[in-house]
Amino acid sequence: MTRQLSFTLQIGTRFDGGAPLIWSLKAEGVEGVLVPRPKRYRRLLAAHAAQFGGAPISPDAIDAMFGLEQVEGPRDLRCVLRVLELMQPSPNFCPAGDWFYDIGPRAAGYCAALAPAPVTFMISLCNPAHLLSQAVASGAYPGIEVIAPDPFDLQWAVVLRALRDSCPEASIIAWNADEAPMVWGRIIEAAVQREASFSEAAKIQAARNKMNEEGATRLAQYLDGHVGMPDALRAQVISIFLKRFPHKDAVRPEIVLPGWDATAQARMDEHFADDLSAVVGIEGVTFIGL
Repeated sequence: MTRQLSFTLQIGTRFDGGAPLIWSLKAEGVEGVLVPRPKRYRRLLAAHAAQFGGAPISPDAIDAMFGLEQVEGPRDLRCVLRVLELMQPSPNFCPAGDWFYDIGPRAAGYCAALAPAPVTFMISLCNPAHLLSQAVASGAYPGIEVIAPDPFDLQWAVVLRALRDSCPEASIIAWNADEAPMVWGRIIEAAVQREASFSEAAKIQAARNKMNEEGATRLAQYLDGHVGMPDALRAQVISIFLKRFPHKDAVRPEIVLPGWDATAQARMDEHFADDLSAVVGIEGVTFIGL
């Protein structure tokens, strides 16, 4: 019997708070789910998606790239990959003020490279002003201030529609980066696309990263004592703990952009909320929210 492969590709940037996803999954060791380390495949996969004219990677190369030869048994297998190369590098991030230039066709290259395996994209949607401010502060985009991108030009709904247009067979799972700690359990469950039992530690990993040690311990104890809590109430509890026990490094950096002020921030808050509402209405996109 031939193994049936499927892929979850977590796309985005290192500024969107999505980094714990593959590490949460890797620590859990879910049956039928493989989470290879990104350094094993990132450059090879990106090069193949960009250079080989849409030809699928050979089965032997797939096995070697993701370490499938180490997985025993002819069973269904989902690989969860972190693919920042699609959006994070300078030529793709915002060249000449064009947010995530040509993302649809480039994403289609990944789908073609992994064909015939089905692909699901996952993405954490960050407030555009915070995304741009952190990118500029990182120093990873020299010259970005010469043609300063406008954060109000970034509409996630436009980005995701471009993905859907170029990759109509792929599904998309998205969430608001600000809400991720409260819904992390649902996010990691969505990543594996199968029935799985996750530990409480994995479900609150994103929240733990933003709390001090006392808060993380007390939150885990509280949730252990309230098994079966409805998702909405659970999210409220996590939010309360985050506010009460913040980690000293978890405070979001101040937005440092030319001319940014309270008026611009109010406009951005409205812009981002409207954008997320549009995302929710896109066919083929599953939005995980409060």
